[in-house]
Amino acid sequence: MTNKQRKGFFSSESIERVRNSTDIAAVIGRHVSLKRSGRNMKGRCPFHKEKTPSFFVSAERQSYHCFGCGAGGDVFSFLMEYLSLSFRDAVEELAAEAGIELEVSSRTDTSRSDSLITLMEASRSFFRAELSGADGSIAMDYLQSRDLAEDTIEALGLGWAPESGPLTAFLRGKGFSDSQLTESGMCLRSHDDPDRLFDRFRGRVMFPITDRRGRIISFGGRLVSSRDTSGKAPKYLNGPDSPLYSKGDMLYGYREAVIAARDLDMIILVEGYFDHARFWQAGFHCVAATCGTALTSAQARQLCAVPAEILICYDGDAAGHRAAVSASEIILEQGQLPRIMAVPDGMDPDDLIRRDGSDAVLQMVDAARDPVRFALGLLGGWESVSGSGRKVKVVSRLTSLASSARDPVTRETLLRVIAEETGYTLRTLSEQLFRNEKKIRRRSPAPTDIDGLPPRDKTILRALISSPAGLSDPLLDFLEATDMRSEIGAALLEGFRLQAEEGFVTVQLSGLDEKLVRACAGLQADLPDEPDPENTSSVKNTVHIDRLKKEEVSLTAEFPRADHERKLWISRRKKEILEIRRKMGKR
Repeated sequence: MTNKQRKGFFSSESIERVRNSTDIAAVIGRHVSLKRSGRNMKGRCPFHKEKTPSFFVSAERQSYHCFGCGAGGDVFSFLMEYLSLSFRDAVEELAAEAGIELEVSSRTDTSRSDSLITLMEASRSFFRAELSGADGSIAMDYLQSRDLAEDTIEALGLGWAPESGPLTAFLRGKGFSDSQLTESGMCLRSHDDPDRLFDRFRGRVMFPITDRRGRIISFGGRLVSSRDTSGKAPKYLNGPDSPLYSKGDMLYGYREAVIAARDLDMIILVEGYFDHARFWQAGFHCVAATCGTALTSAQARQLCAVPAEILICYDGDAAGHRAAVSASEIILEQGQLPRIMAVPDGMDPDDLIRRDGSDAVLQMVDAARDPVRFALGLLGGWESVSGSGRKVKVVSRLTSLASSARDPVTRETLLRVIAEETGYTLRTLSEQLFRNEKKIRRRSPAPTDIDGLPPRDKTILRALISSPAGLSDPLLDFLEATDMRSEIGAALLEGFRLQAEEGFVTVQLSGLDEKLVRACAGLQADLPDEPDPENTSSVKNTVHIDRLKKEEVSLTAEFPRADHERKLWISRRKKEILEIRRKMGKR
């Protein structure tokens, strides 16, 4: 999404009002443990694993910056990166918290995302109608064979995509363009005839995927037609990444799970749509599922943002066990300690709950174990391991699992579990953990220049963003892209200029491209506590001198090729430049 699309929906005044009414330290403090460090707050960076805190939050400048990985931005960009929100969603969430009514920009028509969401809602209505129609009997028979009740089907909004693929014609009839049909991911272009479109989902039970605001942004489909045995089509098919949807960022059922987690004090992570439906039907609405991917850091951060215990419930086979342990490591990296629910061998959660009902869920919750005990249990327990000659290897793996924990208390808790289970001392295990981490650091690439800004560009841009006048400082109009010595410096200058034209007085970090956000956040983190009111004048003077030097160099190079009159003019101009520089140097 471009800056214009991100910034253009709400008026600049509304965005400024939300930003100025929000305490960035309080918002980030919900997800990161922060401590006072001079005028700033400091903590361990949530975007990379570190032992020594290098993540700083400035309430005064309303920005954050990590000196370790370069992550940085304002309160909007933090929510965008940490919780995978869109800019618009981040603004709306903070506006709701602050009680601010947002004004739509007068320059904005219906946004592209709004049109696509309308298209997705129309698709859901179509699939729902098809499920209730005569052609939907095959889907209803299948859902009933899976023991899904009608109220569950209704509550989850399940639908049917007929084998004949009539959605394309339906959406065209609603006035949607072919480009919108393909951009949404609901339709595909034929390889043989690019002008011909066809439905992506055919012969499938459809599961609508919603965002945090409850809007339909994509679908998942389970094949139930005759093609199920042909081997040509995947059993499960998810919508592609689109302007609305990124499968690595979304959790199926997350919005409803968050609401239910408030009462049940837990959120359950599963792998599949039917596992999700089974928990839901059993009365456990605090369930969310990955969308056809292994758990990602973005999804884990969303889980960790819920003030409830995280429980992982994957299939009871070897692949499900490995996936559960891997998911626990991702969650540990985000600062939470999950527990893993054990499903009997060869079964999945759907099978187990269908057989034993809601009691099976309660039993699994009660018996859920921390990742270390779960992993050790998969090997038959320590007695089985200690007699096989694999002790050193297993302990090394368990300490590696414990080292995934970003939170030091959680890390020590898991080390104590290992000590309790294996008999090794806490000191020995800590030394093993240190050796593991040392190997990882040795394999890590050397740090690189994060922002790519030369010192002179930093001086110029710092003067601009620290000016009391902000983006209305005359220095911004004076500066040109050619005054910068790096591409990223010129791009930042252009970004500031565009924001000034949109009516912003202060720099909006979340309105910049990602690499620019990091560079600008780094600049803000290095600003002096007390800005120098003469700084912009000094920078302007320096830039002017540099321009004169460039002109002098250019004239010197041109002189040998110039005619007589041009040589006379060049000589006079070089004398003028020398005099100007002499006078400016005395200031």
